[in-house]
Amino acid sequence: MKERFYELPVPLQKQIAIRLVGGAVFLLLFIIILLGFQDFYFSLPCLLLSGFLLINGIRLCYNSFAGNYMCIQGTCEKIETSGIRKRTKGIWVQLEENIVKIPIRQRMKTLSIGDTVIIYLSDKTPVYEHESGYMLCSYYALGTEKRGN
Repeated sequence: MKERFYELPVPLQKQIAIRLVGGAVFLLLFIIILLGFQDFYFSLPCLLLSGFLLINGIRLCYNSFAGNYMCIQGTCEKIETSGIRKRTKGIWVQLEENIVKIPIRQRMKTLSIGDTVIIYLSDKTPVYEHESGYMLCSYYALGTEKRGN
């Protein structure tokens, strides 16, 4: 199973690890709060978040091992940023014949126009028409490669 995990693309490995480690940390926090305060209801949010992250990570791991994901690759055409903090809100990716808008959930400092963007998403992800192209509202992981790589 370890070999199969290392055969997955690096962005998927990172997402699986973040979710499973986050779930384990919140499970440990649940146990610490339960033993320290001896109040189940006070520690219940940690248990619920731990369960959510662990189930989500296991589900992502299963879908990745089963090959139930797609990989789309394109060139970054436009980057939308927020007003004051200049945080990346969304990117426009040029595929072979279409443009796809992708809202960004994480911090992306190194992305620039012309870079290659690799999107890993479920094969059941809905695609919506948006302005002159399409829009993806969810994805598993996002990877980038600088120009010339």
